[in-house]
Amino acid sequence: MADNWQERLRHSRNSIPSQDSGNTTLAIEIQARKILRHVFDASLNGPQLSEAEYCDPRTCPNCGTVTGSTRTPYCSENCREMAGFVRQVRAGILAEWILEPEKQVALGQVLWHLLGGGRPLRLLIAPPRAKEAALKRENYRCEVCGEAATTVDHIGSGCNRPINLRAVCSNCCVDRPFDDPFVTDRPEFSKMIGRIRSRVWAESPIVCCDDPAAWDWRQYLAQRNGIRSEHPS
Repeated sequence: MADNWQERLRHSRNSIPSQDSGNTTLAIEIQARKILRHVFDASLNGPQLSEAEYCDPRTCPNCGTVTGSTRTPYCSENCREMAGFVRQVRAGILAEWILEPEKQVALGQVLWHLLGGGRPLRLLIAPPRAKEAALKRENYRCEVCGEAATTVDHIGSGCNRPINLRAVCSNCCVDRPFDDPFVTDRPEFSKMIGRIRSRVWAESPIVCCDDPAAWDWRQYLAQRNGIRSEHPS
């Protein structure tokens, strides 16, 4: 077992298929695992981090945006998912279950979705009847641009029922192949990867919601609601 955080990171990285191995004929599960390399592939000295970020209950714990929600600590579903991903990866590194290929597949799918690539593996196992039903519902026209629909992708959740699938053309499809340049070449891709990487590499959580042992969203929300009660608008 690795003795310190840097060794744990290196051990985890070495268990993930290399970005340079294989080609597009690789099984899609291996492609999903390789996506995690975007988080782990870099100097394991890591970025220079300042002191831990302060979590103000009046803000989203993931991005720091002021939010007044009384039901969730986060300002958006994307922030909730990103925080959950970072927390899961840190937990997996600590417990070493991230070394298991099936766990890497699951995490790779979540990361790709967060980065704007959709759910290509989930779409692959969508029943043909569900896909055909979604296409027929729109008369084989893309629901985004109106051109001829050639495939389907997911609306919101990864459920493969026809109601959660939409007819799209290849240009408008959200469910992109893993590591598709259409996704990886976007400026926001590098920005989000950098943010996730810095939070995963940090020996101590730099955002309160990244701590798999101490994070309590109910307590965080209770603190926010307490502040609102003391200082009503």
